[in-house]
Amino acid sequence: MNRQCSGVDEVIISTSKLSIAQVTVDKRRKEANQALVPASSMGRRREGLSLRPAVLIASTCALLLLATALLLPPRPSPPRPLTTAPADAAAVRLDARVTRRSGNEVLWQLPPPSTPLRAALFAAPGCTIRATDFFDASPGCPRCAGLPEERRFTRAALGRGYAVLAVSSRAECWSLDEGKGSELAAVESIIRWWTTEEFPQLAGLPLVGIGASSGGYFLSALAARVKFSSVAVMIIEGVYGTMGDIPAGYPPALFVHMPKDAERAGLVADNMGKLKAKRVDVREIRCGDFAVSAEFLAERVPGLTRAVADALVDVLRRKGFVDEEGFLKKDGRSTPWKKAAEEAKVLPEGFHLERHVTEELNVAYAYHEFTSLKNTEIFEWFESHMNH
Repeated sequence: MNRQCSGVDEVIISTSKLSIAQVTVDKRRKEANQALVPASSMGRRREGLSLRPAVLIASTCALLLLATALLLPPRPSPPRPLTTAPADAAAVRLDARVTRRSGNEVLWQLPPPSTPLRAALFAAPGCTIRATDFFDASPGCPRCAGLPEERRFTRAALGRGYAVLAVSSRAECWSLDEGKGSELAAVESIIRWWTTEEFPQLAGLPLVGIGASSGGYFLSALAARVKFSSVAVMIIEGVYGTMGDIPAGYPPALFVHMPKDAERAGLVADNMGKLKAKRVDVREIRCGDFAVSAEFLAERVPGLTRAVADALVDVLRRKGFVDEEGFLKKDGRSTPWKKAAEEAKVLPEGFHLERHVTEELNVAYAYHEFTSLKNTEIFEWFESHMNH
């Protein structure tokens, strides 16, 4: 018998016995006192006695309700909703670990302990860009430079639960040679080591990749031999035009490019068509140019004050490096902005952010530069193909 139901029955039985005993006592008292009660009072006495059964019934019901409330377990409160919202990227502290394997510099960082692991991410930098540019200088990586766009991408990835692995090319740019000692074979081995030996908890998670410029060429070739859930090929068309055949199971490919580079945009369109013909899911994100502002520079470049940013933008205008609307006439690499700023004496002593400012000018010109302005769209692409 259910223990809670049994408890209620015991209360009912006990209450019934108590009620019977009470009625018997009342009857005997009435018989003993009838001779002493005047006749005129007998009617009122009988009326009072006629109300006793109703009172007893009401009392019994009240006792039953009280016993039920005490014996039955309380209703459990509804569970709190479970949420896995991305951590605030601005709160993520970059502190990479560094090693060398197979002749390549290797850096990595896992998400904060409070952020559940979602996927592993491989990043292939472009020419002259190193893996150290994806992380800020820290105890784990004193040499890290933290270029503004790369560091923003890394922080966003970590905040969303991605473990980040960045590898530098052996030379200035990536080699696409194949064979036992090639960089393709080396990076394939590095990814396998990192996701199975160094961090076994990554082994069962999706693997995604991003590569820019030369790194995009490299990633598009690597994806033919490493199982990625999806890839993002940035400011490059990939090697699909020279690839003998797109292998079965090739991952979904997102092209993030800057159509101001019209020749490159045409090659991207051609390769998207080739991938679609092989039933590979593809999409493109186009990045346009915009006017340079002091607010943009100060917000994007860590360590650049608003006062210096204002002075730099003023130099760009006075020197004619931007048009009437503030759009750059050339990209940052071809704009002698630093020399002009030094002549105008607007740079603080020991200024060391030349690469950082140049990168942001390149992003604003939108011809050929890694960009984090499309982070949300890129991560949504990754997350919509985790089960590939």
